[in-house]
Amino acid sequence: MDPIRHAKAQKMRTGGLDPYPSAFARSHTLHETKELKDGKPVSTAGRIMLLREMGGMTFAHLQDHTGRLQIAFKEDELKKAEYIRMLELLDLGDIIGITGKRFTTKKGELTVLVKEWTMLCKALRQPPEKWHGIAEQETAWRQRYLDTLSNRETFERFEFRSFFLQKLREFYWSNEFLEVETPILTGAASGALAEPFITHHAAYDLDLYLRIAPETFLKECLIGGFDRVFEVARCFRNEGLDPSHLQDFTMVEHYAAYWDYHKNMEFTEQMFGLLIPELIGKSKIKIPDRESHLVTVDFAPPWPRISIQSAILDGCGINIAECSSQQDLLKAIGDLEITLDVPVEKLSRGNLIDQLYKKVARPKILQPTFITEHPIDLSPLARRSDLDPTVTDRFQLVVGGWEIVNAYSELIDPVDQAARFEDQARAAAKGDTAAHRKDDEFVKALEYGCPPCSGWGMGIDRIVALLTQQRNLRDVVLFPLMKPRKDAPADLHVHVAQPLLLQHAEYGHLLPAAHALLEEHATNTKAHLIATGAAMAALATKFGGDPDTWRVAGMLHDLDWDSLDKDFEKHCGEELDAMLRGIKAPPELLADIRAHYAKRYGADYPLNSMLRKCLYCCDELTGFIIATTLVRPSKKIADTEVSSIKKKLKDKTFARQVDREQIAQCESLLNIPLDDFISLTLSAMKGVADPIGL
Repeated sequence: MDPIRHAKAQKMRTGGLDPYPSAFARSHTLHETKELKDGKPVSTAGRIMLLREMGGMTFAHLQDHTGRLQIAFKEDELKKAEYIRMLELLDLGDIIGITGKRFTTKKGELTVLVKEWTMLCKALRQPPEKWHGIAEQETAWRQRYLDTLSNRETFERFEFRSFFLQKLREFYWSNEFLEVETPILTGAASGALAEPFITHHAAYDLDLYLRIAPETFLKECLIGGFDRVFEVARCFRNEGLDPSHLQDFTMVEHYAAYWDYHKNMEFTEQMFGLLIPELIGKSKIKIPDRESHLVTVDFAPPWPRISIQSAILDGCGINIAECSSQQDLLKAIGDLEITLDVPVEKLSRGNLIDQLYKKVARPKILQPTFITEHPIDLSPLARRSDLDPTVTDRFQLVVGGWEIVNAYSELIDPVDQAARFEDQARAAAKGDTAAHRKDDEFVKALEYGCPPCSGWGMGIDRIVALLTQQRNLRDVVLFPLMKPRKDAPADLHVHVAQPLLLQHAEYGHLLPAAHALLEEHATNTKAHLIATGAAMAALATKFGGDPDTWRVAGMLHDLDWDSLDKDFEKHCGEELDAMLRGIKAPPELLADIRAHYAKRYGADYPLNSMLRKCLYCCDELTGFIIATTLVRPSKKIADTEVSSIKKKLKDKTFARQVDREQIAQCESLLNIPLDDFISLTLSAMKGVADPIGL
């Protein structure tokens, strides 16, 4: 709380004014006010985003959900005493109501001349310095209200999400689907292959699961006589976190009696064929792929249909039909030296196929494509194929390397379903935490008879992220779950987080001198220093710092390394100090550089700014990317991918001197998923490929 702002609120109360009144009679929104003719009276309201005094006149910008509008306070219009009171009480961030008349300034600015004003909410905190747009990513996630207030693009992204759900519901209603609600607390974690969250019901003294999917309850609706149902459902899976996965997420599922998966594929093409042009204006759009590169995809149907067996065979040469057991498949994967992204020893054959497909096939599928014929042990709730009993009548829609939709002809045979649950239970007993749990109540329901049907599920967060070109699902979730900051009060947890200090000083004017120092002192480390400078400039742009200042810190952080002949004790010491004094560098530059050498200087120069934290994390990563590039056949950084860097990070025998933990701390220090951090750094280095000789 700002004590000066609080004192202003108290002053209003003392004077008989309420700084937090109950309501305001608004005649027009700000956008509607803009549409009025000059001279028309108006009562409107909004938050003060700009306040500029010019003698006897003060201009301000108000903002509401419809946009911004300029207003003007004139001393001779308000009278002097009221004008002075306005200047004394108003601050950026305050919400006020005004009455006045619309006019247009000589410069063509649509404005309201204020006749009366009313304080509607006195803001007790100073807005962030970057009031025109929150640039620091962690603040944007933790304090989304600041992000949506100051960044119109973010606000419109969440408007789009709401509009998408509206149009989706309208599409379902037009196709005779009924919206229903099913339980979140369940006795069985059923409906998908995933590890559940466990909670406890105190009144029943009963352990329960948070649902991982609404599937079994929606199928029970069909057993109960409903024909077509859908649900927009919040789901929970206690699994890993990355840019394309969240542990709590929103999905939509639908089930239709007397449909099979072929009918559902047609329905999916119809859905996207109508929704995408209606939402975006065309069927051909740009979306981010799994490497965060924008690619053009066309949602106009029809779309290709490829079996998962063919996709894996094309991706790596393994024919899963010839690997009838987990051991056979593990051997085939090992023979080709394929490293999967999860421990594989305890995975069942079905989940092993799934991980192999996600590694070698799915990232390459860019255009909307149906992946079909999943193995029976990967699909415990799907109907067996009449043509091949080892596979199911199932499809997934993949776009840009992301799975968007999962659907199949439903298994309605209770005997077959019970047997498959037993198979999954045996896999779970052997340590497969993602195996499907038994659901005896669902089997009982099936015994009463379920009509032939097909079910379908889509991740709302994922499709909205693609359509709005976001690389991280947190950017399309209003209030994503965040790990509490270590310095946050225990009772406040993640809800209060002050924006971090971006940098201690600006010294971007030293950039020409920094280039000269590199030419004079850097030989073996020159490529690393230029690469780190480029990465730091990109990080500055991301977080709202001064790119030239951050580039200078990156370029000079190891300037003394060659001349010291790798002497760790003297690194960042007197010799570097002398080099920097030679270009009249401010002391903050040496302090920022020493902070990255935390093992030696951490106590005196803590990681207390985003610049320092970024330099600490990317110092090791840029060197590692160079090392990874040099062992590739082409030795060209243009051919280096995020996946190859991650693979080398897991190989502890490669570049042993690199502190992998320091790189991984990007997730806790910068709140950037490792994939995003690698992608941003790699992209920046590709921009300086010639200067670093790669």
